[in-house]
Amino acid sequence: MPSKSDTKTHILDIAERHFARDGFAGTSLRAIIKDAGVNVAAIAYHFGTKEELYQAVTERFAAPVVREQLERLRAEVKKDGANLEGVLCAFYEPPLKLIKKMGKKGEVLSMFLGRAQTEPEPVFSLIDDHYQACRNEFINAFRKFLPDLEEGEYQWYFEFMLSLIVCFLTRHIPVRLRYTNDRDWEPEHVTGSLVEFCLKGMGKKN
Repeated sequence: MPSKSDTKTHILDIAERHFARDGFAGTSLRAIIKDAGVNVAAIAYHFGTKEELYQAVTERFAAPVVREQLERLRAEVKKDGANLEGVLCAFYEPPLKLIKKMGKKGEVLSMFLGRAQTEPEPVFSLIDDHYQACRNEFINAFRKFLPDLEEGEYQWYFEFMLSLIVCFLTRHIPVRLRYTNDRDWEPEHVTGSLVEFCLKGMGKKN
């Protein structure tokens, strides 16, 4: 008989796949329950509502990634020779390395994250709450390394930076298949490409 933690993880895995494929509105708890092979009481016991289940799926990825992003960012801004390139690396490397390490499951998570960023309100706010501290600290770093910009520019720079990784995670397989049969990628190479693109867009050079 599976343990409570095993059952909870199993439900999260199934829910993540449904939300990734169908979005929040297109996913029903009934479909998740059927696919997971559990009863409605198991969902209620571990998560409660559909919204709380969605938040749990988001938090499972967001919490460790945001923690590492902020640790790296704080270390970067304190060190001698700190620069914008290091700030960008601190943002991109943690999620890319985690998703790559997850293999096939990382592809499902990638699609979930991409869909999550385009969910309408009030669902988007369920997601954005997990990233608010991350957004605020990276924008503060932009203020340090990109002084004298308008406030709106800092906000948009963060959104553009975020959009690049969302685009990569959701589109890299079909884009790669246009010109190669190789679906593989390395986090370090992708990080370098995204950082270089951002630096140029923000008016900085390596």
